[in-house]
Amino acid sequence: MNIEYENVFCYLGFGGIKPNPDTIKLVDECTHEIQDISNPKYTYEIFDIKRQNKVLFLRGSNIIFSEDDILHYLKDSSKVALIAATLGIEIDRRILLYMKTQPIKGLILDACASAAIESLFSKADSEVKSIALAQDLYATFRYGPGYGKFPLHFQFEILQALDAYRKIGLSVTESFLLSPRKSLTAIMGLRQTMPLKGENRTKCMSCSAVNCQYRKDESLLE
Repeated sequence: MNIEYENVFCYLGFGGIKPNPDTIKLVDECTHEIQDISNPKYTYEIFDIKRQNKVLFLRGSNIIFSEDDILHYLKDSSKVALIAATLGIEIDRRILLYMKTQPIKGLILDACASAAIESLFSKADSEVKSIALAQDLYATFRYGPGYGKFPLHFQFEILQALDAYRKIGLSVTESFLLSPRKSLTAIMGLRQTMPLKGENRTKCMSCSAVNCQYRKDESLLE
């Protein structure tokens, strides 16, 4: 699992500022710690789309999309991939411990974990794209619950459709937040036509971290 330091520094809010040596040393320590204690897992499944009036069904699941934003996102798609990934519960426990005992290290470990789950999720969506290409289909940008007008309650429905608790130990709270916290879910439309350049979006579209540095400056992801 690759953890890109540039992403870590961005999550920490450095922008174009070069971190000092002490910060870089802590990032080194935290990235190695994540490699040691994380339990990275992901799962995905591809579903055929059935359209009826202004409602979209995913065959073989209980998921129904009727929101205009999602219908527009999937307007050219014939299939939908559901993806979920997690780093495991020990990461959450270690971040909480450091937040109480070494707050600065806790913040840095949190940022490293955010970069790590993004890397893991990218590996999963790359596999989906390869499967899609083998079927002469192209993947859209990924789109996660909680972003834009994609209701957060779809976290539960995605995990249920993927049987994610049994497969990777990922569940959702009553407020539709993922547990373990360092986890992600998203959907990807699969279509016969290649997305135009202007249709590609940033990876923020799959993330529920609404206050992170990436959302403040999405140009950093271009």
